[in-house]
Amino acid sequence: MRSLVVCPNWVGDLVMAAPVIRALADAGRQVVALAKPGLRPLAGLLAGISTTLDRLPDDRDTIEAIRAAGCAEAVILPNSFHSAWLPFRAGIPRRAGYRTQLRAPLLDPGLPLPRGRRRRPQIADYAELLTALGVPLPPDWVPRIELPASLAERGRERLERARLRPGEGPLVGLFPGAEAGPAKRWPWRRYAALARELRRARPDVQPLIVAGPKELWMAVRVHEESGKLHPVIGPELDLAGLAGVLAHLDLLVTNDSGPMHLAAALGVPCVALFGPTDPRRTAPAGDGHRVLYLDRWCSPCFYRRCPFLHHNCLRGLTVERVRDTALARLAEIRPPGGGGAGT
Repeated sequence: MRSLVVCPNWVGDLVMAAPVIRALADAGRQVVALAKPGLRPLAGLLAGISTTLDRLPDDRDTIEAIRAAGCAEAVILPNSFHSAWLPFRAGIPRRAGYRTQLRAPLLDPGLPLPRGRRRRPQIADYAELLTALGVPLPPDWVPRIELPASLAERGRERLERARLRPGEGPLVGLFPGAEAGPAKRWPWRRYAALARELRRARPDVQPLIVAGPKELWMAVRVHEESGKLHPVIGPELDLAGLAGVLAHLDLLVTNDSGPMHLAAALGVPCVALFGPTDPRRTAPAGDGHRVLYLDRWCSPCFYRRCPFLHHNCLRGLTVERVRDTALARLAEIRPPGGGGAGT
């Protein structure tokens, strides 16, 4: 049987969907992934995908490509009307998804949105879709990405071109962005201060600023504010190239974001800063991560912008607290004076 997986539109959601793909493949399905073109390099890293289809600008072309794939069922992970309409129009007989945005007639089976879903792990949503199709659940819900050696080597070369030394002092990535809106971003000036504080506390630490194309302006400000010592890496890379860089990090300090989930799937420990979103739903999966969350009376609100204009759910996290958490976790991974990383 060939199964179509309509992939989420966000990097982090796609990474969290990796166990869904693994479960389908383990159940004997050939998995066909439908993803936005920008996510294709990431989809290519997920074990179990046999074919990847692009969501093309013209829906007619996308529908024809889905029909040609010959899928007997679809797992629709996004909750938009459009994501359910495409496999419906392509004539896929079974289409599992949640009945939201007036799309119930497009689904078979259609599941009701559970109450309180934003307070439970997102993987619980995915588990219900697999159960509706009679697919055995995976043994665990920790996404794992194994990089090809060639991709890891290109990541090492990119770091070395930035005058960083993988395997010597600890590599600590700082990701100040979050594509879903400014409310999820710890102030960029604090990332700059954090870079200075980490170097002051541990001179062997090698900070670098991780950024995608949309975070370039922010990363450049952090670079300048922290003394122009720490390179900006990532804006020119696709998601596979970014994964090749992240895999060499000893630690990533990050907002709730796609790179957070990508790093966690690569086995990189994260210090994750949560504000308007709920770590019960989207915390980095696996062991060894540290989540900082103040749990203010108004959070989690899930707004892109703070409705009270104070952003205290993240601004209440001080540089000192984030620094101390990062240094404590780093001491467990790479004690001062210890050997090089094994990545």
